[in-house]
Amino acid sequence: MIYKMNCTDCGSRFEHLAGIGFACTCRDCGESSDEGAPFFCPVCNKRFDPASEEFDAALVEAIAMI
Repeated sequence: MIYKMNCTDCGSRFEHLAGIGFACTCRDCGESSDEGAPFFCPVCNKRFDPASEEFDAALVEAIAMI
């Protein structure tokens, strides 16, 4: 799953790659995580938790990798 995000703190746009059912490392921000794990903005280090309302507000687009 690729999450295209707009950071609610610094305004940076970035992508986060998350594994579906397995751990992986995002090529853009370097975080090692699965789909439900929190990750951080690569510019200001703000934490994003996929289960939060703040995540939903920052989400621009979610793309499923097949």
